[in-house]
Amino acid sequence: MTSLLRWTARIHKWLALIVGIQMVLWVAGGVVMSVLDIDRVHGDHIVGPPPPVVMDVENFISASQAVETAALEGEIETLRVIPWLGRPVFQIIDREEDSALVDARTGEKLTPVSSEIAIALAEESHLGDMQASSVEYMEEQNVEYRGGPVPAWRVNFDDEYGASFYVSENSGMLVTRRNDEWRLFDFFWMLHIMGYQDRDDFNTWWLIGFALFSFVTVFAGMILLIIKMRQSLLRAIKQSEAKN
Repeated sequence: MTSLLRWTARIHKWLALIVGIQMVLWVAGGVVMSVLDIDRVHGDHIVGPPPPVVMDVENFISASQAVETAALEGEIETLRVIPWLGRPVFQIIDREEDSALVDARTGEKLTPVSSEIAIALAEESHLGDMQASSVEYMEEQNVEYRGGPVPAWRVNFDDEYGASFYVSENSGMLVTRRNDEWRLFDFFWMLHIMGYQDRDDFNTWWLIGFALFSFVTVFAGMILLIIKMRQSLLRAIKQSEAKN
């Protein structure tokens, strides 16, 4: 038993040194992510409702005209009328997920959108009357904007939230928004799942390896506790017998 105790203590000590920091980060990440309001992380508090739009259907072009103007190569899967910058537009999406916007009244194709239009879309969506502070053209995804369509416009606001709105150039739609609370959440999410590259992969070898090491560390600690409790109990019994 002494040999088992010695080797178990060694295993527990060295594994604890290896995985201890990561276990602290796991707990810290869990605390931060549970404390932050997920609605604020998503940026719901910085987005206002779109202005009302008059849907004067009698003045609309036909759906076939809108499809022809959109000139998408794939088979059309979605055709609907939506409000967009204060006017009704046809949103047309094909099976390849390519899309276009066509003015429902004039028949003008509105996509791809310019930086000025992207700014107008972001300012319309931003709660309040704040103007954008800058705009950036993105040809590739980055850590903050991953999974979204590119090219895209990143429209930044100099507000207390550090808000950034992402508008797809080709679809003309607001794709997502980011703010400082999201960035804090995402940083601890990265540490929590050990996804240091794309921050979305639950199955990295880092995470699997440290999870297994952590399990062995905890298991070894339980064995040590049982052994020490048994030794303490035997010692107490012997002392009691000696007194008697």
